[in-house]
Amino acid sequence: MRRNLPWFLLAVSVALNVFFLAGVFYPHYGGQGDDRPRPDMMAWATETFRLDAQQARALEVLRERIAERRRERGGERGAFRAIIIEALRAPDFDRTALAETLEARRGSMGGMILDMTEDLHGFLAGLSPEQKTAFLDRAEAERDFLRQLLFPPRERD
Repeated sequence: MRRNLPWFLLAVSVALNVFFLAGVFYPHYGGQGDDRPRPDMMAWATETFRLDAQQARALEVLRERIAERRRERGGERGAFRAIIIEALRAPDFDRTALAETLEARRGSMGGMILDMTEDLHGFLAGLSPEQKTAFLDRAEAERDFLRQLLFPPRERD
């Protein structure tokens, strides 16, 4: 058995590496097509949820409204990262000051999330029960669905 041990360990190592690589690459190349980023989310959503012209326009208006709010808050784009880096640059760690800054940031984001959720609820009210169920099932099952659908890509700096 001692003579075969290195070959056995090599075979186990190769098998584990193959399974690891499969786990890394499967979602990107072989997984469900719906998990990949969609270049034209509006066309995809219109087709998938069978939106009529009025519903598709309502979704486009919702996206525009959210994009406008994001543009208005443009100065906060990297605010969380900036807050953390500023705290790390300080000679002494001030937990209380950082907690207060983070709480203020959380408070300002809460209003935006409430507005967005209210607008999305209004959009969903205009869908048929089947469309609404399909939309919410997709939002629940797919982690980035709402972000990809509702947040048009930002222009790069």
